[in-house]
Amino acid sequence: MGWLTFWESVGALRRAELLTIITTMVFPLLSGTVLLTLRHRIKTLLNKTAQIQGAFYHDSVERLVEKNRALAHHLGTTGEELTTLRQATAPREITAAQEDILLEKLRGVNAAPVIVAAYAFEDESASYAAQIAAVLRKAGWSITLNKSSMNDFKGISLGKIALMHQPLSGLHELAQAFTEARLDLRQRDIRSDTIAGQLQDGCLLVVVGRK
Repeated sequence: MGWLTFWESVGALRRAELLTIITTMVFPLLSGTVLLTLRHRIKTLLNKTAQIQGAFYHDSVERLVEKNRALAHHLGTTGEELTTLRQATAPREITAAQEDILLEKLRGVNAAPVIVAAYAFEDESASYAAQIAAVLRKAGWSITLNKSSMNDFKGISLGKIALMHQPLSGLHELAQAFTEARLDLRQRDIRSDTIAGQLQDGCLLVVVGRK
């Protein structure tokens, strides 16, 4: 059908009119449907992204918490090890509390003279022995400080020089006081030939070894 014929035909124009009306109605509906579909998909994707980000954030927080917990445990362990190391390497000293106990238990005791002997090859032993000797002097005991012991052991041992086998007073009280003051007392047999220098017979021995 030519354009002129179409333009002059009422029926053709009616059909064209109807088709135009239908097209005008359908396309807005289709466009609206497509738009709603796109918006729904965008919302779905945004929700999914938010969920993924939330899960990632939650996992990240949990990992950080776990790392912090492990780090705190490691720091605590390291601190304990450092404290132990400091205690192991720090020089020994008579504390004020220990001195009070020693003075309370030993002051006024009628005891034999005491030789406090330090391990000859360690300054720490000599310093500790000097502190012990000073406290015993303060308690009124007769003290001689000797820094020539060859006894390479840990802690403190008590003994006596009794060549004439005479009874010596004060050894029991000394052991009891050292124990109550929590000094590192480890009883051993001490031979007099392990301490250089002149050792007077009838003396008690306080032999200070290594820490």
